[in-house]
Amino acid sequence: MYIQKIDQIILIAGFNENKKIGMRKIILFIFLSVTVNASAQNNPVEDTTAKPAITAIGKPDGEKTEMKIGKDGGSITSLDGKMKIIIPAGAVSKKTTFSIQPTTNLMPNGNGKAYQMEPSGITFQMPLQIIFYYTDAETKGNSPELLAIAMQDDKGQWLAPNKITTDTIAKTLTAEIQHFSSYVLYAAATIYPETARLKVNGTLRLRITNIININDGVDAPFLVTKIKYKSADEWSVNGILKGNSDVGLISISERYTAIFKAPAKVPAQNPVAVSVQEPYYTEAYSRWSVYKLVSHITIYDGDYEVIMESVIRSGSKYAWGGIRTATDKGSFIVSLENNKPALINIVNNLEVMTNDCKNKILNPTTCTGLLHVAGIKDIKVTPANPPGQPYPIVEIWFVPFPIEFSVAQFLCPPPPGSGDPGGSSGNELAGLSKNFGRALPWDIKFLAKDGEQIIINSSGEDGSLKIWVRKIKDD
Repeated sequence: MYIQKIDQIILIAGFNENKKIGMRKIILFIFLSVTVNASAQNNPVEDTTAKPAITAIGKPDGEKTEMKIGKDGGSITSLDGKMKIIIPAGAVSKKTTFSIQPTTNLMPNGNGKAYQMEPSGITFQMPLQIIFYYTDAETKGNSPELLAIAMQDDKGQWLAPNKITTDTIAKTLTAEIQHFSSYVLYAAATIYPETARLKVNGTLRLRITNIININDGVDAPFLVTKIKYKSADEWSVNGILKGNSDVGLISISERYTAIFKAPAKVPAQNPVAVSVQEPYYTEAYSRWSVYKLVSHITIYDGDYEVIMESVIRSGSKYAWGGIRTATDKGSFIVSLENNKPALINIVNNLEVMTNDCKNKILNPTTCTGLLHVAGIKDIKVTPANPPGQPYPIVEIWFVPFPIEFSVAQFLCPPPPGSGDPGGSSGNELAGLSKNFGRALPWDIKFLAKDGEQIIINSSGEDGSLKIWVRKIKDD
């Protein structure tokens, strides 16, 4: 359908058949998606506008990896382990410096970081393999087959490799390339919002954004558009077609969107999963497939969000690794509905460590950091007793959980006198994880009132710790 529309433009412009394919790659449009509105009835969806399928070039966002590879071939992997390049024998005729620089991912529906590869501006004598790795957590319940690879030229235009192979067992995407550019992982279809908070009886508009590949050659460009559904039967809430009064209702709305109506009380399974069966056309196989997209919506009623942030600084500019900064964040929601207090939507982020030299984190999936909520031992709400106590008091005691800080292998040379000259070990934070004890918070106390309250706020040269609470409003 899209190619026929482009051909009509080409015909009107008077281009001959020899230029037709080339013009298809130039005349591209992004049909921008509308803004998500929590009050769908009062905020009508705006008309889409057409713009070129071009974005800015991403900026550096992480440590660069470099390696010399010769005519016998080899491989190079990004420091975060998310992307790998395999250089076969004969791809280069002499030792060549290859590098991977993580950058910000500006591709529509982009997933994770982008990666700028060097050397650029040359065509390799043999095709190289590019491999992206993904996790179940990154798909957020969506069908992994919707993930794909894109590349960006020096003018900012997004293109697609000719063939992409998805392995859902190994959780990889692989493509063959013959020149370097900026490469990204993206979702061929995305539901917006992927996560949201909504008060009981509230409404939320959801939309689908699709990326369609115009497959006219090895480097084929994209269209980005929205999908229109014929029937509300394709939408479900917690696995129930169209939902119900207990979990919320979903129905088709105007201009390719759907409306979710929250239930009158907080459901037992919260957040709720609003899902849609996505019809998607796969160019590589010339067929339509049905994939799943999920939006996770937290229903609340007078609830409170607790937010936690910590920063730990160690080392020095004279020590191996320089000044190291470990940051950790987390959050959870305290539900007070119907006088049955509970914790929901617990988010525990892994610790992120930065320092003055390149490093490899040795425990990237278990470095829980200083902050971690594993559950509650007890929660108590003391009712208000005006005038001396005008608001209810909420007290929470948490299940103990051990601390595990980031453990790193420094890849830069150590300074003189710092120890092992090979640079194979040496992270002072590793020792703390054995002696520091249990993660924070141990317990918290706050007033059930409007506004924001600081629970802990301390800072110094060695870092900072802040925990605060605020009454929830719609996203």
